[in-house]
Amino acid sequence: MTKMQNDDLRLWLLLKQGDEDAFALLFDKYHTTLYNYGIKLSPGKPYLVEDAIQDLFIDLWRLRGSLTEEVESVKFYLYRSLRRKIHQALKKEPFSDLPDADFDKTPFTQTSHEFMLIREETLHLQKERLGELIHRLPERQLEALTLKYFENFSTEEIARIMEVNEKSVRNFLYKALVTLRANRHWLVFSALLVADLAY
Repeated sequence: MTKMQNDDLRLWLLLKQGDEDAFALLFDKYHTTLYNYGIKLSPGKPYLVEDAIQDLFIDLWRLRGSLTEEVESVKFYLYRSLRRKIHQALKKEPFSDLPDADFDKTPFTQTSHEFMLIREETLHLQKERLGELIHRLPERQLEALTLKYFENFSTEEIARIMEVNEKSVRNFLYKALVTLRANRHWLVFSALLVADLAY
């Protein structure tokens, strides 16, 4: 068990005993990462994600006495619980068109050197294009990719969070990576363009 898991378990046991500080520490520690995960499950509906996170922690406090002491990973428990809450909430939501993904539009740094300007702009376009490709993946491929490469969950843990078997998780990851690799020519081309301009 890692130090982080040990720290989480200590807070978990204190929460179970009614320690408000431990509850607040867990909320502060996981709120942002839970939100980032949740918004991928429900793009364009930040209010729904925030409500689900609030409901999750309210339930934790309300039911603290019945929480198991044998939780293997607090992070795993929180992610799986949030996923269920979001899916339950989505079932109650009316169908609506999803807005376009809100990509990072941070402007590149201006310099007096023309090449640096072009290089920074191209890198920005690469980042934007990659973000666009990722956010256009089917929902379950995006979720599996996020849990694997951004949250460092194992294939087994992802399968349990998503409530599918490990073979399905591997299929989601494979298809997502195939899609990204199929579009790598655009990224390679832009990188070559920058290299050519350097000479």
